[in-house]
Amino acid sequence: MKEPDVKYFEHIPVAPDRNLILTRLGYRKGTTALSEKDNIFIEAAVKRALLLCNAKGAFCRSSINERSAGRVVLENGIELLSEKLSLFLQQSSEAVLMSSTVGREISDKVAEAMKNGDAALGLIFDAVASQSADAALDWMMKFIDKIIKTKGKVLTKRRFSPGYGDLDLFHQKVIYDILDLKRIGISVTEKFMLEPEKSVIAIAGIEVSHE
Repeated sequence: MKEPDVKYFEHIPVAPDRNLILTRLGYRKGTTALSEKDNIFIEAAVKRALLLCNAKGAFCRSSINERSAGRVVLENGIELLSEKLSLFLQQSSEAVLMSSTVGREISDKVAEAMKNGDAALGLIFDAVASQSADAALDWMMKFIDKIIKTKGKVLTKRRFSPGYGDLDLFHQKVIYDILDLKRIGISVTEKFMLEPEKSVIAIAGIEVSHE
């Protein structure tokens, strides 16, 4: 059986969008008013949080061998059971399995802030960590897209994650094993949750470019 060719990134430069961080915090443009003091506090907390994030990632490409209404079969017989994922990948010849994490330190600091009664700081740290994990996936998708564009192919703009729609969470363990995510410090629980908390798994598709 062919072993997957997994690429690992030990340090991903992430610059999460400040507006998206504010959105996670409940800020609504034109509705929520922030004082100068609020802005200074948020900026300082965001900078501290980014220093605590250590973004890492992994991905591999896998040919799609079979696709039906309720499942996608990758090379090596790996099955992904989901009607919505099958529809999402209907134009794709390959699937990209990817994961990112921002490490354990930031999650520990979120818990510490909450325990110490500093909910505002904890919430900002949490929002930055979540957005940074997503930004790491964005970075990898741009990296992959540049490579495949030379072959006349393009990556789907969106991605699909286990636990979303009808793609059951147990697929996290399937993809975890394929990517061997313990190499970047991720573990998976018996209930298929990833640890550290701010770790994400996603699937994208590779299609023929029509540009």
